[in-house]
Amino acid sequence: MSILDKLLDLANINNGIRIVVMNGSRVNPNIESDKYQDYDIVFYVNNYQEFIKDFSFIDSLGEVLVKQTSLDQRNGLETISDSFTYMTQYKDGSRLDLTIRDVKYVIEDFKNDSLSMVLIDKDDLDLINNPNESSYYVKKITKEDFRLCVNEFYWVCPYVAKGLARNQLFYAMKHMNIIRHELENMIDWFIGSKFDFKLSVGKGKSRYQELLSKEMFEAYKSTFPKLEINEIIRALKVSINFFDQLASALSVMYNFKYSTNQKQEMLFFLGKIYKI
Repeated sequence: MSILDKLLDLANINNGIRIVVMNGSRVNPNIESDKYQDYDIVFYVNNYQEFIKDFSFIDSLGEVLVKQTSLDQRNGLETISDSFTYMTQYKDGSRLDLTIRDVKYVIEDFKNDSLSMVLIDKDDLDLINNPNESSYYVKKITKEDFRLCVNEFYWVCPYVAKGLARNQLFYAMKHMNIIRHELENMIDWFIGSKFDFKLSVGKGKSRYQELLSKEMFEAYKSTFPKLEINEIIRALKVSINFFDQLASALSVMYNFKYSTNQKQEMLFFLGKIYKI
């Protein structure tokens, strides 16, 4: 019997559990299922405060390898007034992310997360199952988003070079991660613009390979360097060139202000001050 079957049996016999909803990849019609997928489940209950006092049932679902609840998370106490989470990795490979919520939130939650499927509805709310990725589509780009992204990207680039000049490679890599985050924002908007912002780039950017040209995808991969000075220098230059390519295209597409001189000025600066 699977973890899901055990959860549904538990929910059916416990009158306090009114509605059971499954979220995430297991209800995503665009995801090919595999044995590594988590079970993302929400129990909507009518006795929330009582329910979260005892979570011994988690252990009864299988042999536990490691688990974490809201009480094991930093700032977890600040969130438990509205929801409580039990996350469990079982030794058979199953992983459960179970959230407990007051039943009063179910309609709002169902609207806010398009990847939702009702498995049990004891209150006959007639929530319509139509799981789709619309809640996870790339958000439409705005002028302010674009401006902040460009500013942050170029602002952080010298920090990478500074780390390299000091032979502080971990410092340089930390800031490479920051500029890559801004680069990913630009990539997302570039992809989204081609699909009227009606698609998801996948968890962890997992769809970049299929959505980007081969050249762009190779450029993106090149922004993940080894912990070596020359590798990080190469990744930094690739990031700057790739970012400029995307920013230039989007600025024309949406009539956003963007100076194409920024790339050349930054590269010149890095070469002059940090010998990159």
